[in-house]
Amino acid sequence: MLDKIREQSAKAKNYPDLVSKLIEIGVESYTVEVSTGIILYRFANGMNAIHQQDKVARKTEDLFSTELTVKAIRDNQQGKTTFPVFMDGIAKAGVQFYEATLVGVKRVTYIGVGGSYEENIPI
Repeated sequence: MLDKIREQSAKAKNYPDLVSKLIEIGVESYTVEVSTGIILYRFANGMNAIHQQDKVARKTEDLFSTELTVKAIRDNQQGKTTFPVFMDGIAKAGVQFYEATLVGVKRVTYIGVGGSYEENIPI
């Protein structure tokens, strides 16, 4: 399954396109642990897959900042940052992990100590 995920990721034009491609292969949700980059994918058939996307250890700030989280998201959405820079930005914003829900209301929830931020995925 990780090969299918990598293949779809390589084909995706942007994040909403990636989400559509992940849904096509049966991904219902995934969680990204920010400090390690480990991603847990959950599939419709009950199967799970774990992927470590990079080898960079990130220090996450102790307290969550909505303002810095939204800035990192918007910068990435506008093409101002790469994915690794986005990950560094949300780590500095105190995001410990984020959960992408790809069934029902498709959304991403960013979670840290003392707060969280959620936004819908525009697909």
